[in-house]
Amino acid sequence: MGAWGTKLYQDDVAMDVRNTLKDLLHRGKSVEEITKQMYEDFAWAIDDQDDGPVFWFALADTQWKLGRLLPEVKAQALALIDKGDDLERWRAEGPKHAVARKKVLSELKQKLESPQPPEKKVSQYRLYQCEWEVGDVFAYQLDSDLASEEGLWGRYILVQKVDAYTWHPGHIIPIVYAKITKDDRLPTSAEEYDQLEYIQTSFTKYEDRFLPIDRNREDDIAEKSKLKYEVDEYGYLPEYRIELISTSKKVIPSRLVYIGNFPDITPPKKEFIPHSKLNIYAVRWKDFEQRLIERYTGYNLRRETIYIDKSTIDLPK
Repeated sequence: MGAWGTKLYQDDVAMDVRNTLKDLLHRGKSVEEITKQMYEDFAWAIDDQDDGPVFWFALADTQWKLGRLLPEVKAQALALIDKGDDLERWRAEGPKHAVARKKVLSELKQKLESPQPPEKKVSQYRLYQCEWEVGDVFAYQLDSDLASEEGLWGRYILVQKVDAYTWHPGHIIPIVYAKITKDDRLPTSAEEYDQLEYIQTSFTKYEDRFLPIDRNREDDIAEKSKLKYEVDEYGYLPEYRIELISTSKKVIPSRLVYIGNFPDITPPKKEFIPHSKLNIYAVRWKDFEQRLIERYTGYNLRRETIYIDKSTIDLPK
């Protein structure tokens, strides 16, 4: 049972139903379209003895609160309350739980049978798509106190778009590599840019290289096992990609300097690319300078604790 209490939204399914309905309304869909889609997307829950009633209760309650309760949803929820099947699993938890749940459903029934409030206005998402092209390189000069403390003041971090990712609720943000200059001079050609040092942004343990692939799916494991995984001298799989959280044009620093588009740059050596973009390190622009300096000093300069006392590490074959 994915529930941690008797209240209506102390349940994973109920929260998913509520959040999904609101999310789709923000995307401009009508309640009729959304309800039809949710019948399909939540079929696994609707057909379940325990989760089915929860689905209908949460759907009816959320629609009522938004002034959009559909007659068929109302009828289904009220029928399930009257039937009483939902109380059975709570009786198994103990008399107190059953009494508390019965009170919750009684209040829900009273609500659904009362006039619903006027239809509430739901604002539409304003989704942003970063206009950068794959291969575009931008420079950001370091000028913070942290940069000064680390002896990096005046140097540049250069980011190059290599991919894109959909950031909730639908923003298209860039995935980039980051490099750092040796001094305060910017590269003037693709060749000069290619020679600059990549900034390592994260790492994965060798034994976790298949995650987040389902370990029970042997076909996925077998397919990913064909890839070449190269560890560093400490036995880790180094990562170099970053998701730059760009939800509007105004959050991207105006100080960025466009360097050019260099499509044929040598990728980082021994790079491990996470099998899911969900696992790529994500950074907000307001934290960009601090986070990248921390990554550079921690991973490139080997100050992170993972590199301490690793002289006896057994590297994977």
